[in-house]
Amino acid sequence: MDLFLETPQQQAERMLRQQQRLMEMQMQGTAVQPPAQNAAPAGGAVPEAYSVQQDSYAQELAFDKRRARRRRWAQRLRTLAMIVLIPLGLAAIFLASYALTCILNGASPSEVLEHLAALGQRLGDVATTIRAGWET
Repeated sequence: MDLFLETPQQQAERMLRQQQRLMEMQMQGTAVQPPAQNAAPAGGAVPEAYSVQQDSYAQELAFDKRRARRRRWAQRLRTLAMIVLIPLGLAAIFLASYALTCILNGASPSEVLEHLAALGQRLGDVATTIRAGWET
């Protein structure tokens, strides 16, 4: 993408927008008088003329900043999702493989539920032991 090329259609649209702005300003009575040719600003520097390239570059720069901000937020969300979803996925895979192992060893559905309940009880006991160790 070349930021410094302006198609004839874009140029016509820009000129139309400028004319509309000028007409609005004139209707409000705040039309800017063109500066005198001999008058120099207080700092002594000559102001630069309006440039389509500068305007286009400023718009592209603003767009790029917004896109970079969105990418940073998306990366943070992906990282958070991985931190949460990977352990949950591993736990689900473990539970499924545990249940399938029980089924392959000939357990009935009620026995599979008993084994899963016993597993949950053991995990609760481990969590209680760890919590007690931290409190002391």
